[in-house]
Amino acid sequence: MKLRIRPDDLQRSPYRDLVQTLTRRWVHAQLPALGLTESDYTVTIRTLLLTTQDENRTRLIVDTVLAQAIALHKTSVWVEQELKFEGMIEGVDRADFLLLDLQQAAVLDDAVLDSYNERINRFTNQGL
Repeated sequence: MKLRIRPDDLQRSPYRDLVQTLTRRWVHAQLPALGLTESDYTVTIRTLLLTTQDENRTRLIVDTVLAQAIALHKTSVWVEQELKFEGMIEGVDRADFLLLDLQQAAVLDDAVLDSYNERINRFTNQGL
């Protein structure tokens, strides 16, 4: 049985090292920060790790969202929002959740559809 990652565990290796590595990747992406700091990036990544309970999954999510942000010319605020979103849906069926989210949108405009497409296609190249 795999032990759960607890908040105190984040202060020790290998979790501390993973969070630092992913935070550096985010910083090096040089996305417009719009007020976010490196500390904000660290908190977001730590929260994602606690949510996924999986180092490899956390690494994949962060790397994929950062790559998408760079390709789509997004900001760090967008990255933060999308990492929180990914953590939130980690335990549910991705396609069903996205369809429900789309169906519940107050207004079905280009921004909502763009967000849906970005999220539904995020992991298509990884075969997930």
